[in-house]
Amino acid sequence: MQASPLERRREIAALVRSSGRVQAAELSTRFSVNAETIRRDLSTLEAAGDLRRVHGGAVARATLADEGRVSDRIGERREEKLAIARAAAAEIPPFGAIFIEAGSTTGHLAQLLPDRGDLLIVTNALQIALALTDLGHSTVMTIGGRVRPASYAEVDTWALERLAALRFDVAFVGANAVDLAWGLSTPDPAEAAVKTAILASAQKSVLLTDASKFGLQAACRYGSIEDIDVVVTDAGIDPATAEEIRALGPTVRLAGPHPQLEDT
Repeated sequence: MQASPLERRREIAALVRSSGRVQAAELSTRFSVNAETIRRDLSTLEAAGDLRRVHGGAVARATLADEGRVSDRIGERREEKLAIARAAAAEIPPFGAIFIEAGSTTGHLAQLLPDRGDLLIVTNALQIALALTDLGHSTVMTIGGRVRPASYAEVDTWALERLAALRFDVAFVGANAVDLAWGLSTPDPAEAAVKTAILASAQKSVLLTDASKFGLQAACRYGSIEDIDVVVTDAGIDPATAEEIRALGPTVRLAGPHPQLEDT
């Protein structure tokens, strides 16, 4: 006996909560109904706040990202972050100026930078500046500003004024939350303002983020996925999410063997 529309929608909502994502074609087969019926079900559930529709199906509604101290976060998902940093290092230009934003994954990138006297490295993170200074002969500069204890990031007026007078060949940025509809976001408004300015100052922007950040939202939006040129993440990313990112424009570079998702 075929389930009623109400029963079917309840089961679809339960499937999304348990798995995080459902495919419309699979739902059509599962419930023995046509594609248009499933589309109506998903639209109804989206309007009720039970899920968010995406191309080909639906995903769980994004949850708000929190912010821990960067000194604690740098040890979380360490192997994934190291692999992401290694993959992102391929985007370092042969010469010029780069920006490395404050963050746990970008902090790993700083440890991988070669001793490059021809490279100007600018950062808004005190611990990254100290690490780079200890590594070698590259010219290292911070942008100044109030230092946030949670992230060691320099923010506020001094930071924004300095960024307005700078241009970078490549900016390596992190993320607290990445949602393809809401965009790039962070819990703190001062950091959001600096992140917006970093993206505006970069000729090329490279986002370093592990797969756990996708589908999250934070309070302060500072850009869209279209503002990013290259997304570097780990192979734990959902294949459909990677395809959606590529459809929006950025190149997707995976840190690890996952050839079916690699951009060519």
